[in-house]
Amino acid sequence: MEVAKEVGGMIVFIEHRYYGKSIPFGANWRQDLNYQFLTVDQALADYAVILSVLKKDLGNPNRKVIAFGGSYGGMLTAYMRFKYPNIVDGGLAASAPIFPMGKYDFFRAVTDDCHRYNSLCPVRVRSAFTGILKLTESVSGLEKLKAKFHLCSNISADNLQHFLLWIRNSFTIMAMVDYPYAASFLGNLPAYPVNRACDKILAADDALDGLADAVAMFYNSTSGPVQCFNPATEFMACADATGCGKMSQWDIQVCLQVRFPSGTNNVTDMFPPFAPWAPSDYEAYCTKKYGPLSYSHDFFSIDFWSDSIAASSNLIFSNGDLDPWHTGGVLKNIDHAPSIVPILIKGGAHHLDLRGHHEDDPESVVDARNLEVRIIKSWLAAEQLSTAATGPK
Repeated sequence: MEVAKEVGGMIVFIEHRYYGKSIPFGANWRQDLNYQFLTVDQALADYAVILSVLKKDLGNPNRKVIAFGGSYGGMLTAYMRFKYPNIVDGGLAASAPIFPMGKYDFFRAVTDDCHRYNSLCPVRVRSAFTGILKLTESVSGLEKLKAKFHLCSNISADNLQHFLLWIRNSFTIMAMVDYPYAASFLGNLPAYPVNRACDKILAADDALDGLADAVAMFYNSTSGPVQCFNPATEFMACADATGCGKMSQWDIQVCLQVRFPSGTNNVTDMFPPFAPWAPSDYEAYCTKKYGPLSYSHDFFSIDFWSDSIAASSNLIFSNGDLDPWHTGGVLKNIDHAPSIVPILIKGGAHHLDLRGHHEDDPESVVDARNLEVRIIKSWLAAEQLSTAATGPK
């Protein structure tokens, strides 16, 4: 909003198909493979058509378009420039993991956030998980876990894994939204929630009590103050190890196209070992939940270029070093592609630069935003100079 005012631009938010109100087939979208059109390719085509029509309706089919987005939206931003450079003239792709990620990169980065604040924090978390697994060996231990974590129902062999993933999910989200001020994105969390969680973990006499306090801080922020916690409803295990929120749409997209191999090993990270899914795991899960699906095995490498993006231009890739998704982002200059600009924001979390200015912004994000504006203006100015040289159009 701030940049649009500065450059005299118009902001257009286009709803992604199958999300919000733009749901083909209405209430029956999950039936009879009606969700097969929930793909990146189809979403991009929607945007291309809408932008083309809008430019004509505004009386100027040559009107310039700068795409922007964060996270999956950042990926779509880059893909729009890759696939429709005739429609999109440049893009700001924030926190966009378009490069292949290592199997354990994401949760290693979550652990690094805790270590960066206090090196003892991951040590205590590991100790707490060891304590959890020991308590699961007896009935009395399971009852103690229920009490410590203020759970609404008992832990059993059937839901133990989900309980552990529920705990891990709290750190996943806190690392993503580790903003320098209180924010309501993905929960009403305090400033630097990772630091606050570590404070609770380190302040407790017992590591397990500290972990329970940290997890309670997170889920109280997302569910509101509650008498007890219900992992079954507060965390949706899905095809994306980093979580799908409470929407099945993203789960389906992961089954069809967008897969990030992500596991934990308790060596490079502080979480219990959970091996990243093999292709057979995805097929078993996705088929059981949604029926036969045709997964695009070459989605990243063929459709969207994998890490060979030098042929593109006019793209800014911004990432925060606190954001675990930066491990799949564009972090270095690309040979022979001077207008593809990586920006690494020290102390920045998930697409912090796309948020409005705040008095507690670190200098790094202020500098990043200023650079982004200068680059976008240069793209627009270059076009204006080209137009002036060739005469009015």
